[in-house]
Amino acid sequence: MKASVRSRILSHPWSARLVSAANAASSAAPVTSSADLAAAAPWPEESYTTAVDHVMAFLGEEGIGLNGQAVADIGCGDGVMDLGMVQKAAPASLVGFDIEPVDTAGLLARARQRGLVTELPANLSFQTCGADYLPAADASFDCLFSWSAFEHVVRPVAVLAEMRRVLRPDGVLFIQVWPFFHSKHGSHLWDWYPEGFAQLLHEPAAVEATVRAQPDQGPAWIDNLLGAFHELNRVTVDDLQRALLLAGFTVTKLALETETVHIPPELAHLPLSTLAVSGVKLLARPS
Repeated sequence: MKASVRSRILSHPWSARLVSAANAASSAAPVTSSADLAAAAPWPEESYTTAVDHVMAFLGEEGIGLNGQAVADIGCGDGVMDLGMVQKAAPASLVGFDIEPVDTAGLLARARQRGLVTELPANLSFQTCGADYLPAADASFDCLFSWSAFEHVVRPVAVLAEMRRVLRPDGVLFIQVWPFFHSKHGSHLWDWYPEGFAQLLHEPAAVEATVRAQPDQGPAWIDNLLGAFHELNRVTVDDLQRALLLAGFTVTKLALETETVHIPPELAHLPLSTLAVSGVKLLARPS
């Protein structure tokens, strides 16, 4: 699974604005520690509130609540969404898994700065996992969720099979993906290519040259952004379904995200579904 997806803020259309603000904040006042730097960064309200509300509503429509449940976030990134989920959904426990360690000191500093907590909740924890291995016992969780991470997963079937292993037989899986690679903004480079489809119209080297020629966010951000761009998988919504089936899941609920797009002549031969379906939310159950 992709490292620290949300911590890099690569999967949302507000990313450049957040990072610009973060750079401005960090340069406006001296910082003396990683916690100070984290506290000075903007708070991603979309992760803390909006994403949590989407997951809870999608589950709640099916009569599924997380209160008192054992829950895990696969590809938790910076942990902000998990903090919001614990506070709003009141699970018995929530474990955030990511292949890079979560900066819990930074998360706490940011949350304290905004008066949200004095300490991280006792029922919230984070664990470092492998690319397709979760350090958890079989049938450990009632619910798994993954938000804006699966477009970065290198081996979807292997990751989903591991998720199936740790999910209880009567458990539920929620997955959100945005954007799919073949959709208008699937490159994640909307600031440089607002017209979209850069990943399909240009060679990767040409895309990289264009992005590096306008390093508005600084070289470290550009390196992170381009690293994620080069590592994006090519999974479509149908590919995701096939991976779920192979891993032992059956999709039980689906909401597609689409948008009106102007299709360049060079792409007119591609399936319309791959160009127009930009994202998905789904629920799946063990088969």
